[in-house]
Amino acid sequence: MSYGMSDPLLSVVVPTCRGAERIVETLRSLAQQTLSADLFEVVVVLNGPRDDTPARLADVRRAYPALRLRSIRVPEVGASHARNAGIAAAAGAHLTFVDDDDWVSPTFLQALVDGIEEGVVPLAMVADVVTDTAEPVAEYDNYINRRISVHAGKQVPGEVLNTALGFVAAKLVPTALARSARFDADLRSGEDVVYWFDLFNRAPFLFRVVETSTDAAYHRSIRVGSLSRQMASYDFSVSQRLEVIERLAAREVSHPAAEKVRLKMVTAQTDLINGYLRETRDEHRRAIEEIRDRGLERVIPYDVLNAGLARDLAICYAFPPYADTSALVAARRIRRRGEIVDVVSHSMRAIRGKDASGQMIAQEFIGEQLQIPGKPGAFNWRRIERFVEAGLEQIRTWEQTKGHYRSVYSRTMWPASHVLAALYKARRPATTWIAEFSDPQLWDSLGQRRSSVAVPGPLLDELTAALEAVGVEIDAEVSIAELVELVAYALADEIVFTNENQREVMLGYLGDAELATRVRGLSTVSEHPTLEPNFYHLETVDYALDPRVMNLAYFGVFYQTRGLDEVLEALGQLTPEQRGVVRLHVFTVQPEELTAAAHAAGLGDVIIANPYVSYLAALNLATRMDVLLINDASTVGLHARNPYLPSKWADYAGSGTDVWAIVEPGSVLSTKKSRYQSRIGDVDAARAQLVAMIEDHL
Repeated sequence: MSYGMSDPLLSVVVPTCRGAERIVETLRSLAQQTLSADLFEVVVVLNGPRDDTPARLADVRRAYPALRLRSIRVPEVGASHARNAGIAAAAGAHLTFVDDDDWVSPTFLQALVDGIEEGVVPLAMVADVVTDTAEPVAEYDNYINRRISVHAGKQVPGEVLNTALGFVAAKLVPTALARSARFDADLRSGEDVVYWFDLFNRAPFLFRVVETSTDAAYHRSIRVGSLSRQMASYDFSVSQRLEVIERLAAREVSHPAAEKVRLKMVTAQTDLINGYLRETRDEHRRAIEEIRDRGLERVIPYDVLNAGLARDLAICYAFPPYADTSALVAARRIRRRGEIVDVVSHSMRAIRGKDASGQMIAQEFIGEQLQIPGKPGAFNWRRIERFVEAGLEQIRTWEQTKGHYRSVYSRTMWPASHVLAALYKARRPATTWIAEFSDPQLWDSLGQRRSSVAVPGPLLDELTAALEAVGVEIDAEVSIAELVELVAYALADEIVFTNENQREVMLGYLGDAELATRVRGLSTVSEHPTLEPNFYHLETVDYALDPRVMNLAYFGVFYQTRGLDEVLEALGQLTPEQRGVVRLHVFTVQPEELTAAAHAAGLGDVIIANPYVSYLAALNLATRMDVLLINDASTVGLHARNPYLPSKWADYAGSGTDVWAIVEPGSVLSTKKSRYQSRIGDVDAARAQLVAMIEDHL
């Protein structure tokens, strides 16, 4: 196809704002193109305050009369307004953008034209030129060329070469496609990223990278004040990057390739935020708050945002993504603390399912994470040794770039967490160790003393030496449970108990009065954290509830010391009319067994047994019920006082739903402000509470 004066092959759009001192060199480079002058036009779009740019354009026209140069003016200030106007005014079938402080090599346009093909966007190399130095030098070894040069002379899918979608220039695009989107004038930077995503989303294309032998290159001026040289600031490096991510996240993606591009673009913008935060760590919390305010919690790749930022360590044998109570509580602790941590955990695949929703709890504050593979084991010394060895190896690797950690947080039920943390503390005395106990280690929930012993070897020797150094001696055949309690009591800088009864029970059987005094002096009681209200609505569950009945719900597993016997018996004692307006929804691991028991008790129409749901789903369901049921573990004859507080209380407390607590006298749960309360085993009281619930909610 031939092109004449009235129909140029391509348009070069040059936006300019007060560019009188810069634009002549840009236009000169276009006038000196090897591509025939009658095949392209240059459209200069003036915006902003008036200056001598029109006079400079007249000078260029006189010097290069063959150059098809025209100009338009837009009243609005900003490159986006100017580019949009230039696209609208372009007469060519294709167009490219050149900024008023950049220039192009003589073969630039010809090389792009040679790559014209349907569904293909030709792409040239980019040279960075620092102009505010004594002798400007073109630098071809930049991040753009490193990614595109390997594809020189080839066609590459846009989603593979997404780097080329992150800047406005050096590409030739069909004008019709260019007009299918607009530069977002409300974006203060990054508008080119969103614009090129919009084009790709509308019509996925291939890039054709020009041959390096053509010497075709776009010379990008890097000067003080340009976006690529802006001084690092929170606004530019965080807020403006989040604005771009917000726009990308709001787009309706039309095909899988565009989704890949969007993910890569979001990752790239997040990486820029990370670069700023590495230099200004104190701004991390501010960035997290802004991410929340913008509703981007499910968009940001936190592994990128937090990469290299952690100065604190968390050792949590059980940790998300596994559906484990201890894992979820540990994640909530990390969230509440609000400091980025690197996490050492263990795979729970052999005994726990995964719950991806649990990862959202602490993701804002997780840096690196090692999940040690293998079969988990609680009071198995050989498995503890393997966990410690693998954990130490990874920690040493992390420390090569970060130095020693300021603090280490560890949490049991799983004793390996405290063992590794104790060893780290022994080797890094200046590190603050925060040790949390979820329950007593030495005694199980049935009142049986745990007796598995720590096997002699280097690990036990080092822990024994650390204890002896602070005046604590242990038996030659010390149990794992006793060892775990002692190393925390003797070496930790802060000890966390989940309730006061737990602390009193655990210190009550400790035979070392001096050590007990130490623990009382540095320990705190901190109940399981309750998440913020928005977490109860992050996941909406499609679960039918009959509004004509009183809906009661129980979430959890059943143990020998914790069941629903009195509840089932109380339901059976209700009148037929009362049972007809009660539904007990149970979400548990073995719903079939409960269903069978309900039918055997004549309660098949009252009890609805469901499989476990995800953590966020459970939170959401909790807000929709009339009453939530929680019960104490029975400890009569096992402990002088009940040392357990069900972690579900923290979840129920934030739901806004009434709670029925079935309690053991003197337990911590018995002191909580639940609307309904009865004692374990008291069927008459349970029936009375059910009747009260029916009256209150119907």
